[in-house]
Amino acid sequence: MLNFEELEKGFSEAEAIAEARRCLKCKKPACVGGCPIENRIPEIAQAIVDGDYQLAIDILNEKSNLAVICARVCPHNEQCEGSCVLSRKGEGIRISKLERFLADREMELTLDRIKAKVAVIGSGPAGLSVAAILAKEGYRVTIFEAHAVPGGVLRYGIPEYRLPKEMVSRQIEIVRGLGVRIETGVVIGEDLTIDQLFAMGYRAIFIGTGTGLSKKLGVEGEELPGAMQAIYFLETVNLVREGSLPETHLPIAKGDRVVVIGAGNVAVDAARTALRLGASSVTVMDIVTEKERRSSEKEYREALEEGVKFLFQTSISRIHGEQRVTGVTLQGFAPRQVAGRDGLILPMPGSEREMPCNKVIVAIGQKPFARIVSTTTGINTNDKGYVITEQEPYYGMTTREGVFAAGDVVHEPQTVILAMREGRRVAEAVSAYLQKG
Repeated sequence: MLNFEELEKGFSEAEAIAEARRCLKCKKPACVGGCPIENRIPEIAQAIVDGDYQLAIDILNEKSNLAVICARVCPHNEQCEGSCVLSRKGEGIRISKLERFLADREMELTLDRIKAKVAVIGSGPAGLSVAAILAKEGYRVTIFEAHAVPGGVLRYGIPEYRLPKEMVSRQIEIVRGLGVRIETGVVIGEDLTIDQLFAMGYRAIFIGTGTGLSKKLGVEGEELPGAMQAIYFLETVNLVREGSLPETHLPIAKGDRVVVIGAGNVAVDAARTALRLGASSVTVMDIVTEKERRSSEKEYREALEEGVKFLFQTSISRIHGEQRVTGVTLQGFAPRQVAGRDGLILPMPGSEREMPCNKVIVAIGQKPFARIVSTTTGINTNDKGYVITEQEPYYGMTTREGVFAAGDVVHEPQTVILAMREGRRVAEAVSAYLQKG
């Protein structure tokens, strides 16, 4: 009884190279004219001879999206193979089998990649970059995001006037369109652990959770209502603006007098956002000099133009109030006592003065949450809580094999573009790791 198994077998690698060598590389190749989509057959044959199969596949894919099928069902005798000048002697190049050799090889590589599942924790710039790059390479990528809506710091940490949330949503849809799944409302370390993700079949895991835990000043009155962390403030405002929270949750009301501690980009974002909510005055202060501030020149100048006031070499030593914030005690600081940004900055005795206000926003830096590393084993952190990663043999791999990290979770917060750059390097490392394993 006849069976339904494929009748014709494909070329081995040696057979494919030998057949490709028979191509005459005609100056005006009739085979190209005989192909309905004009595949660059002589170039494909030469790439096979050279052993550069990826180049041959790339040339083939320029014209054909279904090479693995066309190689089997196209009427080659009437098209490319029939047009080959060697066909006149009955020795035409088996173009169909060369095409099949390449298509089958690409299919094997793609299926190997599709079998590999990768988990990405966090949908900020690093996480989105890793997910998009790996999805384009054929990996099955799932992003796990703690918030109800993906975007991470892009959605919740950057004000609307700098980055419209519609643009964030569009970018995320592009990532989804690459085949990336996004699971929202999932807190890794609480709902799922790293160990559970591995048990679910994920062969590599990327941590891109950023720095969601704000550093505290450690001064009296910091727990009073009206004193808040900048990350909480910016996130709450964005949640209200997207409709996830009512306007009654806005931390700043019209007429509020606001003090912001810290002069980095987050502090400036908080100050400018407070003005947009109707604050009557906003004063930003930092213990460093104006020249040493961490905010960009552009953001700093725009804040000044909008009415934000800056006090440098100044911070607060106390927050006043009983039921709520009523004011702060300012403290002056001397310039660094040694050269360089790591020099000591000491308070100046007798420089204290009082300043009335009813809202204080602290923006002196962030650090990573510990819930992921504390619920698994083998992931080491430094004394500041940042995840330790390696440069070799796989960039971004943590001290636990198969777990990678990049972005603000491994160092002091940086810019979006730097997080994206790190994400790209880690994606390449993840791919190399999975292909080797």
